[in-house]
Amino acid sequence: MPPRGRPGPKPNPGAKFSRHRGDERPVTYLPPDGCPDDPPPLPPGRTWSEAEAEHWQELWTSPQADVWEDSAGLAVAALVVATSTILGGGRPSAQLIGEQRALMAELGLTPASMERMRWAVGEPPNVVRPD
Repeated sequence: MPPRGRPGPKPNPGAKFSRHRGDERPVTYLPPDGCPDDPPPLPPGRTWSEAEAEHWQELWTSPQADVWEDSAGLAVAALVVATSTILGGGRPSAQLIGEQRALMAELGLTPASMERMRWAVGEPPNVVRPD
C-alpha cells in the first residue's frame, strides 16, 4: 500500500520559496478607538438622509478610516448609498449587493479583507528579547 499524506519532500519553512513560509509583510495596527481625525464633509451633489449621514460618520470614525487616503471618499460615499438602498426596502438587485460587498472589501471593512491587507485592530505586541 502506498504511503499516505502528501507526496514529495517534507515542508521546509526555512526554504526561500517554500509555500509553508509565513507572510513576512508587516502588519499595520489600527487604533482600537477608531480614527481620531474629523470625518470629511459629505460629498455634494445629492441630498443625504439623516441615516446616511450617520453611516458616513460611523465609517469615517472606524479604525480602518485611519489608513484611508483622501481619495477613499468617493468609495465611502458609494458604500453609504448602496447600503442605504439595500436597507431602504424594496428589492435590491444582486448587482447592487455585489457592489456593496466589493466596496466593503476594498475599504478593508471585512475580516477577510483586513487579513489580506495585513491590518489588525489594536496595539502592536510588545517584543520581549531575552538577555
